[in-house]
Amino acid sequence: MKIICLSCLVIILTSSCSNLKTIKVSAIEDMWFEYSPNQNINHGSSFKGEILLQTYDGVQHEISKNGKFSFISQHVEKHSKSNFTIVKNPTSFDDKLCIVTLTYRYKDEEFSTQDTIEMNFGGSLNILLNGADGAKGIDQKNRGTPLLFRNGHNGDDGTHGDDGISAEDYIAHIWKDTSYVFVHLENELNHVVHKYKMTLGNSLHFDVSGGNGGDGGHGGNGGNGKNGQIKNDKIKEPGDAGNGGRGGDGGDGGDGGKMTILLHTQCVDLEPRITHDSKGGYAGKEGMGGKAGKPGTPLSGQKEAREGSVGYYGNSGYKGHKGSVVQYLQDFNISHYE
Repeated sequence: MKIICLSCLVIILTSSCSNLKTIKVSAIEDMWFEYSPNQNINHGSSFKGEILLQTYDGVQHEISKNGKFSFISQHVEKHSKSNFTIVKNPTSFDDKLCIVTLTYRYKDEEFSTQDTIEMNFGGSLNILLNGADGAKGIDQKNRGTPLLFRNGHNGDDGTHGDDGISAEDYIAHIWKDTSYVFVHLENELNHVVHKYKMTLGNSLHFDVSGGNGGDGGHGGNGGNGKNGQIKNDKIKEPGDAGNGGRGGDGGDGGDGGKMTILLHTQCVDLEPRITHDSKGGYAGKEGMGGKAGKPGTPLSGQKEAREGSVGYYGNSGYKGHKGSVVQYLQDFNISHYE
């Protein structure tokens, strides 16, 4: 972990970094995640950073978009070259380190290292408890004209999108001291507890939305039939067109979860700054049917080949049901949740 001021980050990256496409593993001295601690870094917050690799000649390379580089973490999501979001669910109020694994592979060799990002609990706290989106169905390839046979192949059917995952049910106890707001969160099904905090004066958001359904895959286009032909005194009839494949069905959206918020009476000032989202996941879109292939052209005196059929569209999924959020002021015993 290398930390620098935000104003210096741009200067260093633009003046001293290279982004060569090919670097031999044997030339790598070190690799790390570089970011400014002056940003708000907390659960659910987006921040900026860079992946830097240094070779033994002292040159630093920015490699976030290098195809030989991979970023793996259960604590941080990478959205683009320089945009990241903290998704860690800590089990202790003092747990502030997020681990990332950085790997560079070239041919059969690799350089891999772990680095850490330190949360400063600044800014708004966005507790992301939403269900995962369903995977998209597979678009099928278009079919061609076969080598040995006369008729065009039928397009394959697109696969169905997966259903979105429903959010679960949670209960949150919220209080504050002279420096932080604390959130003790418990899953009401499996009783797993996570603990979050943020500096005073910021807003708090809970997301228990259902995951979106995956779109259905598109059907493949049908192949073209072969033209009528006379070859070596053999007459070959024109080939029929292939049918387009059917589009896959969209997945259903997941249901929103239930969120129960218990706000201690000593932090009633936070009440207007608490927001939440419990919508059902969006339905996945239906996959399009594939186009029909073209029939082969008949020679004079030959009958027309069969036209292909356009593939049917799949069915769209169903939207998930909205969840519920209830909020109460309560003078609970804070020591039970610290």
